[in-house]
Amino acid sequence: MFTTLFWIKVIIAPVMVLSVSYLQRRFGDRFGGWLIGLPITTGPFILVIGIQEGVAFAGHTVRGILLGQIALIVFCWVYAYASLRAPWHLAIVIGTSACLITGYLVTQVKVPFGISTVALVLTWLIAMKWWPHSRLPEQKITPPRWELPVRILVTLALLIGLSALAPHVGAKVAGALSTYPVIASVLGAFNHKRFGPAATASTLRGLMQTLPFTIVIIFVLGLMLR
Repeated sequence: MFTTLFWIKVIIAPVMVLSVSYLQRRFGDRFGGWLIGLPITTGPFILVIGIQEGVAFAGHTVRGILLGQIALIVFCWVYAYASLRAPWHLAIVIGTSACLITGYLVTQVKVPFGISTVALVLTWLIAMKWWPHSRLPEQKITPPRWELPVRILVTLALLIGLSALAPHVGAKVAGALSTYPVIASVLGAFNHKRFGPAATASTLRGLMQTLPFTIVIIFVLGLMLR
C-alpha cells in the first residue's frame, strides 16, 4: 500500500524538475542551483516521518539529515571538479560514489548534535574556499524534446527507490539517505551534457550558496525535536 511519503515524493519530483528547469532557463544556472539547495524535499520528509513514526523518530531523522548534508557537499565539490576533467556519465559516477562513501562513514560515527553541526559548517567552508573555477566556455546546445520527461522519470526512480529503502535502515540512515542530491545529480548531469562543465559548476555553486539557510533550518528543527 502506498504511503503518504510515497505520494509526496511522486508529486514533488515532477513539480521540482519542471520548476527548476524553467527558472534555470529563464534566470541562469546559478539561480537554478539556489532553488535546488533549499530543503524542499527534506522538509516534507521530516513532516511525514514525524506523523508516521512519532517525534522521537523524526528527531533522529533530522540528525541523519544534518550528517547527510556533509555527503551532499562532498558530492557537489567532487562532481564539480570531475566535470572539468571527465564526461558527464563518468563525473556523475565519481560524484555519487564520493557522496555514498561519505554518507556511510558519517552515519557510522556517534557524535553529539552540536559537533555534527560544527563539522558540517567546516565542510561547507572548506568546499567554498577551494571551489573549482572553470574558464571553459559554455556550449549552447538545443535540448531534444525527450530530455525533460527523462529528467522527471530519473528523478522519480531515485526518489521512490530511496523511499522504499529508508524504512529498513533506521531513522539516522534514512535521514542521511533523504539528502542524496537527486535533483542536483539529474540536473547537473543533463546540464553537463548540454552546456558543458562551466554550467554544471555554476549550478552546483548556486546550490552550495543556499546551504547555510538549510543548515540553520535543520539545526533549529533538531533542537525542537530533541
